[in-house]
Parts: sequence; structure tokens; C-alpha cells
Amino acid sequence: MYPTLESMGVNSFDNIEKYTLRYEGGFDVLKIYYRREKGSLLPKSKKFKFGRATRTVLSDGGQQQYREIREPSLIVLRAVDELSSLLGQEHEDKLTKEDLVKELEHLERVVANKVAELKEKIEKLS
Repeated sequence: MYPTLESMGVNSFDNIEKYTLRYEGGFDVLKIYYRREKGSLLPKSKKFKFGRATRTVLSDGGQQQYREIREPSLIVLRAVDELSSLLGQEHEDKLTKEDLVKELEHLERVVANKVAELKEKIEKLS
């Protein structure tokens, strides 16, 4: 029913709550969130990274100038289509202020942890 998601190891389709897709460090990052009962040992989310395909295209008609274009992987595009149909909604229409605030808070935690880790490494070198 959802061959791309199944090939990625996603199989609890009934428990998928939402997903996010962002571009980070040269990769498309797809994160699938699940509904879980409190105390469940199953993960609340799964993250997948997809590299982008690079192709060279002619950019000027008569100038013979080429440029590289980086395109999303077909797998991530198919996965997003399957997730949209599975959830019965268009992903872009579902983005809310709350989602953006949560993503920003998550990013702040990640950056703070990385800064602390780097400071610790600097201290060890001193």
C-alpha cells in the first residue's frame, strides 16, 4: 500500500501523527512522528536523511554555460506523497505556528548542546 515507506522500514502506519521535511547540511531530512502511549518504549519519531541528486544543465541558450542543480531524491518525494495521502492532507497546509515554535525550540536545544560540547573540548585542550 505504501511501498516507499515500507522500504524505509516504516510500518506502523496507523500510529503516524505527522511529519516534517527540512533541508539541513546538504541533506533533505524527513522526520516522521508517531502517537505513543505514555511510558511506551517505542520511539516517538524516526529521522531519515536523503542526499540530493546533482545534475548539470545548460543555463544560457547560446552561451554554452552550464550550472549544477541539486534536486531532492525521488525516494523522499515519493515518501512525502505517501505520507500526505496516508494522513489525508497536504503537508504545507498543516504547518502551524505551534509546529514552527516547536521546531525552533528543538533547534535551540541542539545548538546549545553542541556549544556546550565544543566548550568542553576546548577546556580539555587548555
